[in-house]
Amino acid sequence: MEYRLGDWDKIGTQFSHMFSGLGDVVLTEDSLSFTSTGPVVATGIALTKEGGLVANMPLHSIDSSFERVVFDEHFESIRLVGPLFDYTYFIPSEILKLRDLA
Repeated sequence: MEYRLGDWDKIGTQFSHMFSGLGDVVLTEDSLSFTSTGPVVATGIALTKEGGLVANMPLHSIDSSFERVVFDEHFESIRLVGPLFDYTYFIPSEILKLRDLA
């Protein structure tokens, strides 16, 4: 499922679905964020309505901008694409296991 920033409400719906039950999800008019909760691996991602991205994974972080958002069909990754930028955030397998417990 691919969206442009103008589809912010749809992006928010898909983002919420993707991260539901996996940690803390905060949706506002201007931003979307996910942060894992202990004891699983520490990770997080935040998107802004203007196309800003902040992602944190063990051993790396990224801060850049995007124009398109692509959710994979299993809601295990989110790809963010900009004119000079293409980044895919994968939910760590340790966190995905939480879906099986729900």
